[in-house]
Amino acid sequence: MPKLLQLHMSWAPTDERALENAMTEWPNGGMRFPKQDVRSPYDFAQLAALVRPEDFEGRMVISSDPDVHRAEIQRFLDLGITRVYLHNVGRNQAEWMDVFGRDVLPKLHR
Repeated sequence: MPKLLQLHMSWAPTDERALENAMTEWPNGGMRFPKQDVRSPYDFAQLAALVRPEDFEGRMVISSDPDVHRAEIQRFLDLGITRVYLHNVGRNQAEWMDVFGRDVLPKLHR
């Protein structure tokens, strides 16, 4: 039976931009509380404004270094995950696919 995992991550050419992408596009990655009771986009925006960079620690890789992302993905492959779905939270999707296709995915092993 396949073991599936979705990993949220933020990659950009600089660490600063990767953090900005996470803070702007995926603040829920830093929210350390249940979100099922959030009733409106306004309420979500109010909660998102409370997210700080340190809230992402241990929850999502935010880095410009492809090897940091590769190591995180490899960690789950080593645990027996058979299929990993990657979600880059920034809008820099074409650039991310180029970098990961060239510098990350070919270096992964089972």
